[in-house]
Amino acid sequence: MKIDIIGSVASGKTTLAKRISKQYNIPYYEKDNIVWKRTSSGDVKRSPEERDRYFHDIIAENNWIVEGSPRKILKESFKCCDYIIVLDEYTATRLIRAFKRWMNQRNGRESYNSKPTWNFLWWNIKWVIEFNRIKNDLWQELSQYGARVKIFKHSEEAYEFITNNYSQF
Repeated sequence: MKIDIIGSVASGKTTLAKRISKQYNIPYYEKDNIVWKRTSSGDVKRSPEERDRYFHDIIAENNWIVEGSPRKILKESFKCCDYIIVLDEYTATRLIRAFKRWMNQRNGRESYNSKPTWNFLWWNIKWVIEFNRIKNDLWQELSQYGARVKIFKHSEEAYEFITNNYSQF
């Protein structure tokens, strides 16, 4: 199983990746953690060489799930994955989720990689809106991958698709 899950901030990518990972006992990787080293003293951006080497090691494996917002980098997985799962959740739902996540992180009920400041909430809102702006270009770019691209409004639909297509896994 080789799956790349992409979508906006707060579209359900990580939750879906964790669920599939647990169901099929295969590793999942967050693209943010491929770009950034998480350290106790803060995030450190990997050099392009280190990032690319780490990513190539992941996608060279037999089974993996990678998930993250669409990036200009880290697209090599599109060429070798079984499916590119796109979560295109409604904008209002994504905005509500981003705000709830931020509140939960500020109140200590959810862990975080980036400190949940007001500025970080602003960036998350901006990224949610930005996804709507880039969607048409993204659909055009993904069209080269044909039937391997699957677009879902809800992560539950994507999970059902995965379980139906990997029932023998």
